Amino acid sequence: MLAKGMYLADRYEIIEQIGSGGMSDVYKAQCHKLNRLVAIKVLKKEFSQDATFVKKFRVEAQSAAGLTHPNIVGVYDVGEENGIHYIVMELVQGITLKNYIEMKGHLDVKEALNISVQIANGLSIAHENRIIHRDIKPQNIMISRDGKVKVADFGIAKMADSTTVTTNAAGSVHYISPEQARGGYSDAKSDIYSLGITMYEMLTGKVPFDGETNVAVALLHIQGEMIPPRQLNPEIPRSFEKIILKCTQKKPERRYSSAKELIADLKKVLTNPDGEYVILPGMMSNDTTVVMSEDDLATVNAAAATGNASRQTEFLGDLSEEPDDEGEGEDEDNEDDEEVSPALEKVVKVLGIVGGIILFAIILFIIGKAVGLFGGGDETDTTDAYETTLSTESEEESETEPVVTEVSVPDLSGKSREAAKAALESEDLVMKAVEQSSDTIDAGYVIDQNPAAGKTAAKGDTVTVYISTGKETFTLDDLSGKTKEQAETKLSVAGLTVGGVDYEYSDTFDEGRIIRTSPAAGSTVAKGDKVSLVISQGAESNLAKMPGVIGKSEADAIAAIVNAGLTHGATNYIEGNYNDYVASANLADGSQVQEGKALEQGTPIYITVSQKATTAAAVTYSYSVTPSTDDFGGASSGTVRVILQQNGETKADVSETVNAGTKKTFTLTGVKGAGVVEVIFIPAGGTDSTNVKTENVTLQ
Repeated sequence: MLAKGMYLADRYEIIEQIGSGGMSDVYKAQCHKLNRLVAIKVLKKEFSQDATFVKKFRVEAQSAAGLTHPNIVGVYDVGEENGIHYIVMELVQGITLKNYIEMKGHLDVKEALNISVQIANGLSIAHENRIIHRDIKPQNIMISRDGKVKVADFGIAKMADSTTVTTNAAGSVHYISPEQARGGYSDAKSDIYSLGITMYEMLTGKVPFDGETNVAVALLHIQGEMIPPRQLNPEIPRSFEKIILKCTQKKPERRYSSAKELIADLKKVLTNPDGEYVILPGMMSNDTTVVMSEDDLATVNAAAATGNASRQTEFLGDLSEEPDDEGEGEDEDNEDDEEVSPALEKVVKVLGIVGGIILFAIILFIIGKAVGLFGGGDETDTTDAYETTLSTESEEESETEPVVTEVSVPDLSGKSREAAKAALESEDLVMKAVEQSSDTIDAGYVIDQNPAAGKTAAKGDTVTVYISTGKETFTLDDLSGKTKEQAETKLSVAGLTVGGVDYEYSDTFDEGRIIRTSPAAGSTVAKGDKVSLVISQGAESNLAKMPGVIGKSEADAIAAIVNAGLTHGATNYIEGNYNDYVASANLADGSQVQEGKALEQGTPIYITVSQKATTAAAVTYSYSVTPSTDDFGGASSGTVRVILQQNGETKADVSETVNAGTKKTFTLTGVKGAGVVEVIFIPAGGTDSTNVKTENVTLQ
């Protein structure tokens, strides 16, 4: 396991672990070279010394690296450092399709179609490049925040050639194709089967085959019949159901021949949901009765007793452990057959023999009835009796069929958990609460619901209600010892911002390193929060803090420097627009020293002072004033004083007695450039001003 802050290739900084599988761990990291977030898959330490696992790991990188498509997670880099084997991949900010299905219960038709087409697009590109994924499942499908669907994890991918045959099953057992379960040939149609199972789960919220053990599930893929998805969700269009049934045919040749062919039918569903364009090959007419010959019967019995059991034990070798979420099963290049469990082989053989005996007895009974061995009877009577029995059974079923009352699902938006539950119970509906974070909805209130408000549901049905837990919170990392730039990067990645920045002396942390944060490390924070930093100025011994001197007069600057425990080295004068104005402060080596900088006591500071040009030409400026009685504090007359200031000094200062309401023009002498005119009003007989006005002016 890699530690936070660790670097790979002096480029990728590990931020946090975001996933783990059987063979590898996945980390979120920052690429400092291209300044972007990436995902890094790292082979687990216990496998890094095993040449077989290292080879398998490299196969994944080679398989995915050649695929560039918006619906496939991109591979950026691959490498090895100090025994650490890693793959650098595109980081998809979002959730897996599996999590999305669990969050919503099941998806609506349009959403499922959109996702299915994008998955098929990604598979089409992989298949065109002769790469079979072999582990398509919702856990390996990522949905980004902007709705983009990406196929991930080519951990057990294979080139589509004649060697794609193994004695070990590859893939996750709930989504595995029959030929993969037998350890047989895998091709593009194996991926199409797994996509069919995924589409089934998207629309119904459950997988078609489940059991107590992985072996039981694999057997169902080989010989079990799935419940048609429309029986679980009647809103599924018939054409969509046929697409799923065609994808999940037991025999590969009955499935879609390519992902492109599948995409073509999927795109027709929205415009023609009940069309008959989906063809299920190999289907027999229900009107035809097939009579088996004695040779056919013997063949069936022999297959049931021996061959069937033999074929059905060609599983992975060990299906007792389902492959992890990354699809990393055992090495498919291993040519040594795993020994089949004797107990399993015996059970399967017994089941095969019993099935053969039952089939033989049924056929024998049919033949016997045909030749009258079991009593002829009147055919009409028999038919009538059968119809009577069927009618009676139908009536009994009709009598016992429960009456289902439908209700409209209430709108729960904006309600608290308790209010939502009460609203559902008033309609005889059951609430299933699912908690999730929200940046906009307060904790304890409803974010969303499924089914949506206004939909029809039967009394007693369950409504999934998503309850906000408030903003997503997490623990603030310890930033002590990092530089300000490193801290800002980590905070930004976590969705936090830098608040205030303070400086302190420290004997523990070097100058420029973070001493602590506020809130402190380990505190609970949410995205958008501000974090203040306290940065070290180094040890305090014999240090003085540089005062602010820029803009001060020469005398004031020298006084501030001395009072801070430093010394005045010398003053350098330059010609400028301002007179007696400190423009900069420097050390003896010429480098500028900023305010707040910690320096040794007695360090000489050299200042640069700006002095106005002595050759500036004088110009006159006319400024008019019309005082009011309000300007004179109610008096009818008074003194108006006009002052012109430029470059920090007074250029003109004139006064005259003026009657209220009378316009008076003053002539001011200054230099070309900007200036400020200050007008002071003093009432007649008074000495204090009653009003002061200022105005920015420009002398030409």
